[in-house]
Amino acid sequence: MCASARIAERMWVVRVKRLRLVTLSVRNAGLTSFKYLRAHRLPVALKALFLQRLCRRCPAGVAGHCCNAAAQVKQGIWHVCCAATAPDGSVQNRAASGPKTRPTDRLLKLWRKANAVCFDVDCTVTVNDSLDLLAEFMGVGELVAAVTNKAMDGSMNLEAALEERLHLINCTPADIKRFIAAYPPSSRLVPGVEGLIKALQARGVAVYLISGGFRELTLPIGKHLEIPRENVFANRMNWQWDDEAGEITKLVGFDMKEPTAHNRGKPAAIAQIRQRNPYTTVVMIGDGITDLEAVQETGGADLFIGFGGVVERPVVAAGADWYMYDYQQLMDTLKRYTVAMIGSGAWACAATHIIAQNCLARDEADEFVDDVRMWVYEEKYQGRKLTEIINERHENPKYLPGVELGPNVMADPDLESTVNVLRGTMKFAHAVVWTC
Repeated sequence: MCASARIAERMWVVRVKRLRLVTLSVRNAGLTSFKYLRAHRLPVALKALFLQRLCRRCPAGVAGHCCNAAAQVKQGIWHVCCAATAPDGSVQNRAASGPKTRPTDRLLKLWRKANAVCFDVDCTVTVNDSLDLLAEFMGVGELVAAVTNKAMDGSMNLEAALEERLHLINCTPADIKRFIAAYPPSSRLVPGVEGLIKALQARGVAVYLISGGFRELTLPIGKHLEIPRENVFANRMNWQWDDEAGEITKLVGFDMKEPTAHNRGKPAAIAQIRQRNPYTTVVMIGDGITDLEAVQETGGADLFIGFGGVVERPVVAAGADWYMYDYQQLMDTLKRYTVAMIGSGAWACAATHIIAQNCLARDEADEFVDDVRMWVYEEKYQGRKLTEIINERHENPKYLPGVELGPNVMADPDLESTVNVLRGTMKFAHAVVWTC
C-alpha cells in the first residue's frame, strides 16, 4: 500500500470513528462480528478497503475475500460477517448461522424504551404489496410484481421502479376508490400487527407508517389503525386534469418532493421525524432492503427489526439487528409489570380481588402480567395449611370468606419469594402492596 493510501485510510478511520463505527462482540467463544459501518459519504474504494482491513483482524486471519467488501459497499450493505474461529478451531461463516431471532439485552432495552416505532407498510403491516394488489386489480399483476421484487432486493433503482410500476398500472382516482372498497384495510392486515400497534399507542409510543408506496393506498390503512395523517410518509400520485371532461382522468407520475420517492428515502423520513420531535430512541420495522437502510444512516433509526412473516429476504434477514416472523414475538417482549400483595387479612384480600380482576381485564397496552402473587402468613385452618386452601379455592376462608380472590392469584408463604417476583422472566415490578 503506498504512503498516500495509508494516510487516506488513517484519516478515514478517524472519520469513521466519529460517525459511529459500531462493533458487536458475539458471546460465543472465538466469534467476532463487525456491524453497521455508518459512513456513506466516502468513496466506494475506500469503504471496500476498510472492510477488507477489518476482515484481516478476524480470528481466522482471513483477508478481504471472506466478505465480498466491494460488492457489499455498492449495495449499501454494512452487515459485515467475517469468517470466525469456532471452539474446535475450524473456520466458520457467521452468515450461515441464520438471522438473529433472539435479541440481546441491549436490543431489548432499545425496543422497550422506544419513543417512536416506524413500520413499513407493504408485506410488513399488510399481507401483500398495495401497488401489486392494485396492479392485480387492474389486470397487470404479474408485470408489476416482478418490478417490485427487483426494487425490494436492491437490484433496481427505487425511482425507476416506481415510475415503471405506475406506467404499467395506469389507474384513475375512480379505480383507486373501487380498489379500496374491494380490499378494505381490515382484510389485509398481518395477524398481530394491529394489536401490537394499539399496545404501543396505549403506552404512549408514537407510531409512524413509512412506505415506498403511495399515500392514496396507505392513508386508509393508517386511518383504520388510528395513526394520524401527519405520521404517514409515502409517495403522492400526480394526476392530470382534463378540461373537457372537467375531472382528473390520467395518472402522470409521482411527486418527487417526498423523501420516499428516492433511494435512502426512509432514513431521510426518519431524520425529518427526529427534527420535529425530541425522540431519543426510534425503531424501524420492515421486510425490505429500503427498511434496512433506515438504520445505516446517521440520524436514522436506532434499531432495525426485520420482519419475515410475509416475505423473507436473505439480505434483510442477514443485516437486521433482530429478525422475527410473528408479531407475538414483539408483544411478548414488551415491558410488563407484576403486582405482589404482602399480607392476607380482610383488607389485603379485598384489594387483591380488585387487582386480580384488573390484571385479567382487556388492556390494549397489555402492561400487566396476569398472575398476582400474595404473601400469606402460613398458619393452620381446619387442620390444613392456609396457603393450600387459598390456592385450591381461590378465596381466604379465614379472613374474607365467600369472596373469590381470582383464579390468577397465587398464595405464597415465602415472603422473599413474593417480593422477588420482579426477578422472574419479566424483570419488572409495578407495585408491591404492604398491608398490616
